[in-house]
Formats: sequence, C-alpha cells, structure tokens
Amino acid sequence: MTEEPTWEEALTSGKFVKFITDESKTLKLTNARLERNSTDAKFSAGEIAFKADVIEENGETCEKKLEVNSTRLKKKLKPIFEKKKREDVTKISVLKVGDRFETQYSVKEL
Repeated sequence: MTEEPTWEEALTSGKFVKFITDESKTLKLTNARLERNSTDAKFSAGEIAFKADVIEENGETCEKKLEVNSTRLKKKLKPIFEKKKREDVTKISVLKVGDRFETQYSVKEL
C-alpha cells in the first residue's frame, strides 16, 4: 500500500517553477529559448514566452519547466540570455517583489 501524499508534497510537486513574493529562488537552467505560445493558449495566445528547462531549484535537482510571459521578468532575463547558446547551463537568482500590477523582479546571474 502506498503512503498518502502530504500537503507539503502537494504544494511543491508542480512541473513548473512558481515565484513567491519576497522569496528569492535560485535556478539552474538549460535549453533557454524564446517560443511563440500556441494560438489555443488560454491567456497568452500568440505571445512570445521565455522558456527553459530547470535542472536545479534552490540547490535541489529537479525536472521542471520555466515559462515566462511577464514582460517585466523577460526584460530582466534578456541581458543574461540574449547572447547565450540554447544548450548553455546558466545559474540565476530571481526575487519577486510586490503583486499584480506592482510586481517587480530582481534577476542576477550567479
């Protein structure tokens, strides 16, 4: 018989990276690219997203995806990734401050 999942597992088991306000996150990324969202995407049809495979989150090995549609966050990622090759492995830290229309991001390459 398998163990029942815990709430902690439920909150951390997603396949996508989630940024929490006022909490810094360290990510190791590869396969970084710009990709046009499909025309049947619910909220972002036709928009260009920054996408990457996450191989490490806060020092823990993982297999997650990063998908960024936020123009504010894409502006912070651009100087780091615009000259890198898709297969490069890049470590960054991201801090989200504020919510909704007041959201700002601080992004640093480590």
